[in-house]
Amino acid sequence: MALYWRVFPWDRDVPDGRPFSPSHIPPTTARGRFDLPIACSPVLYLAETPDHAIAEALQPWRNWPLRTAHLRRAGHPLALVDVQLGAEEAAGIIDLCDPATLRRRRIAPDQIASRHRRRTQPIAASIWDSGDVGLRWWSSFWGDWHGVVLFTARVEWSMHFGEPREIGGDTPALRGAASALGMPLAF
Repeated sequence: MALYWRVFPWDRDVPDGRPFSPSHIPPTTARGRFDLPIACSPVLYLAETPDHAIAEALQPWRNWPLRTAHLRRAGHPLALVDVQLGAEEAAGIIDLCDPATLRRRRIAPDQIASRHRRRTQPIAASIWDSGDVGLRWWSSFWGDWHGVVLFTARVEWSMHFGEPREIGGDTPALRGAASALGMPLAF
């Protein structure tokens, strides 16, 4: 089994799978670095560590003091949840951090690291077309943080969401993310 993390705005009162629940899969917007065409599959962006998942949510305020307002979205508190994926499905995630994989797939490192969707989305589409379930790449923050993109149409039945935990000042991963982003705590 593989373990990943996501941060989302949480409403404790909504049913599973609905917006603001841990298992809600947002529809494809084509705005994400590795979004697939709408006809293929929604994608779910995850992190390999809680610190990284929280940092992704806080990155718009990088180098600013971290305030309680930064821990809310759409009127709801941010929560951290673990996402478990079966070992067989996790084996179908293409590791784009591996130089041999990049060579074999003829992907240049600057393509995968690009912030331009016109360069990165075709890579995701190619991986989708090859029948794989997702991809792993390094974070745009640091090379030792890694993210995973799951093609949910291929793994939705095998994903299991843990118990969400509201993110607050006592969340150890929040302190790690804030420190990494240069965000002194201001609450």
